Amino acid sequence: MRRLLTAALVLAGVVGAQAVPRLTGAEAETRARAVLDTLTLDEKIGQVSMAHLFRFLEGGRSGPVAPNAGDIFSRLRPGATLNGGGDAPQPNTPRGWADALRGLDALGRQTLPGSVPAVFGTDAVHGVNNVPGATLYPHNLGLGAAFDPALTGEIARATAQDMRAMNMDWNFSPVADLGRDPRWGRFYETFGESPWLVADQVAAAVTGLQAGGVATTLKHFVGYGSPGLGRDRADAEISQKALHELYLPPFKAGIQAGAMSVMANSGSVNGIPVHASNAILTDLLRGELGFKGLVVSDWNDIDRLVTVYRTHADLVRATAASVNAGIDLYMVPNDVEQYAAALKEAVEGGQVSPARLDEAALRVLTFKAGLGLMDARPAGGGVLTDHRALARRAAAETLTLLENDQSLPLRKGRVLVTGPAMDSAAIGLGGWSVNWQGVGKGNVPDVPKVSTLATALKATAPVGVTVSALPDGKREALLKAAANADTIVVALGEAPAAESQANNPTLALPPAQVQLLRDVLGTGKPVVLVLMAGRPILLPEDLQSRLSAFVMAYLPGSEGGAALADALYGRAGFPGRLPFTWPGTLGEVGLTADRPPEGAGEAPLPLYPLGFGRDYTSFRTTDGQAVVTADGVRVSVTVQNTGKATGTGTYIVTASLPPAGTLEAVRRPVGVVRAALKPGESRTLSVAVPLERLEAFAGDAFGPVMGSVVPGPYIFQIGDETARVNLP
Repeated sequence: MRRLLTAALVLAGVVGAQAVPRLTGAEAETRARAVLDTLTLDEKIGQVSMAHLFRFLEGGRSGPVAPNAGDIFSRLRPGATLNGGGDAPQPNTPRGWADALRGLDALGRQTLPGSVPAVFGTDAVHGVNNVPGATLYPHNLGLGAAFDPALTGEIARATAQDMRAMNMDWNFSPVADLGRDPRWGRFYETFGESPWLVADQVAAAVTGLQAGGVATTLKHFVGYGSPGLGRDRADAEISQKALHELYLPPFKAGIQAGAMSVMANSGSVNGIPVHASNAILTDLLRGELGFKGLVVSDWNDIDRLVTVYRTHADLVRATAASVNAGIDLYMVPNDVEQYAAALKEAVEGGQVSPARLDEAALRVLTFKAGLGLMDARPAGGGVLTDHRALARRAAAETLTLLENDQSLPLRKGRVLVTGPAMDSAAIGLGGWSVNWQGVGKGNVPDVPKVSTLATALKATAPVGVTVSALPDGKREALLKAAANADTIVVALGEAPAAESQANNPTLALPPAQVQLLRDVLGTGKPVVLVLMAGRPILLPEDLQSRLSAFVMAYLPGSEGGAALADALYGRAGFPGRLPFTWPGTLGEVGLTADRPPEGAGEAPLPLYPLGFGRDYTSFRTTDGQAVVTADGVRVSVTVQNTGKATGTGTYIVTASLPPAGTLEAVRRPVGVVRAALKPGESRTLSVAVPLERLEAFAGDAFGPVMGSVVPGPYIFQIGDETARVNLP
């Protein structure tokens, strides 16, 4: 963490960013209260409403700022604005965004109460992904495979730098949900399955973004990542034990890192929509976790209480329930006026107290004061920094080699490249790229510049390797070319999608892609599969077993092709390790590394376990040790590169807890050690494991739970090494 914070401060100084919050909590609240005391009821209601960018654009979904935008501001009085994926000012360029948002900021200062502008929020979830000219990085799942929080923090700071250049203040990121069910459409937006490993990534993202001057949003509080049947926004059934042991640690880490806002879960937990749950949004979030910032709704989710969940008879009742539960700011892009009328009726009818409305409005104003919006500030000119080298390095760290019969690296011969992902910007970027459903979908036609696999393999082939590329649609010509190739590289992947549209209940590729793989394997030539996907994919066993090599590339971003070419040619290795458990069948969905033993005393073995990955070299662990410290345990191990190539040794540190009266994981992941080593090089690596990562949450089936570190022996495993300590 010390390395991360130091790097954050260095970069912040280089780019001139001013970290947020810019004021202490008390200073920001004092500034906010002075404005609040001047507001009318209607103006307070405006402050707790968030309007969509297109309300202020000429022609609706995409266009220049409308001539009457100031009048719209005066009428809606929004405390915040946002853009959905695919909605953009014109021209849709970094400069166009900077000019439009600077203009809206000025209009807000001229027309809104107290001359406090609306804060603009956006989903910049792997770079500033709605802007075609911005660099896009691997999605979070790939960064989870890198197991390198410092890299995540660096990407967060670079994203903040680009956001500030375009006058964007607030990022709806990072996702602190866990990826526990790969059928879920937002699995790729998570950093993986393991609570404490995800917590480290979340803390790094929060620190990096806010050091760069952009407010963060932890989302989606809480339990959103475990919906029933893997369907987005389905009900999650979560016990108190699972809540505390699994789902809260990443949010707790983000709050401790200083996250300025939290977004509520769009779904429901134990049959209660989170947007109407006082127990979750107030008692748990503010009471137990101590969060003091802004709670924002997700898209139209108060309306959803009436239209989808049918838990409330009308919008007035739904509004009262949500605001009383703890929603401070409503993301209501489709009908700000209707929400304002409903909230006003709820206040005047006594369903929402004036004190609660004041509290919500004060939190919005305090949030904006912390961002510096109450003061004049320099405006970005829309000039983005070239971050492609960082994107390439990030993509390289994610790549995970699952199988290799020595077909890789590609050193000589004729290589044929095919498959729909070989030259597709859409597949390589995934969802939340230009449009929220991905490139090529929605009303914005722009395609960002992307390094694709086929182009990179052809452009950078070493001496002795010749590369040709043929699309899979020309099957007869493709199979003829395959007969003359020495190695076939097949690039497959999921079409880009987001949220429920990205649900994949069978974990399957489209049938046409499976048939392509079957056809090229039928040639008898070595086949290297490169998979670009946001989850583990189940291949037919007869195909999986015949692959000569299998590379999981996740959703690698702008420079994915270049990074893949380096790895396939052996100019670089494969540092990535799986951040999730890869099931062998649909019946194994839900199998995770921390699943405890059950009645039969055994669990199925996955196809690939958490932390799995191969490389062009090998490693050995020795001298595992664990030492009790004042606040936990320090675990160390010596890692040696025993092969003939430079590579990255990554080991998940697990802990076995003494009996506590409740089911516990055989080995709970609690940390990671990682180092790049030259052939023959060895290094002693260590990680601090705080006591909270060793807590057992005991209690009966339907009662409250209490977390505590149980006295007794704790056994830590790192690679082949184990170390034991006794905690009092």
